[in-house]
Amino acid sequence: MYSIKLNMINKNTDSTSLLIQIGARLKEARLARNESQELFAQRLNITRQSYSKMEQGSPQTPIGNWLAASTILGRLESWQEVLTVQEDLFTQFEKKIDKRQRAGGRRKG
Repeated sequence: MYSIKLNMINKNTDSTSLLIQIGARLKEARLARNESQELFAQRLNITRQSYSKMEQGSPQTPIGNWLAASTILGRLESWQEVLTVQEDLFTQFEKKIDKRQRAGGRRKG
């Protein structure tokens, strides 16, 4: 039981750390565009306070706000890999073998 709780704490810490990193990247991108929090929040149609929480890595931020911010920053395509099924190398190799085909029919000559 103790190891399960410890594992959950580690996962929470990892997700918290990741959210803080993403928030910091959002802030860097906003500053690179020379935009205020107020202006960027207006573009997202949220309050400045909600936007500030995004930059701080708040876990209560709706995913739609992150996607909207990514769209504004031209980084929406970076979400394409989120939650995709990860295949091991053997599965990838088997798929390549299955796709191989021999040329059929007679050669014209």
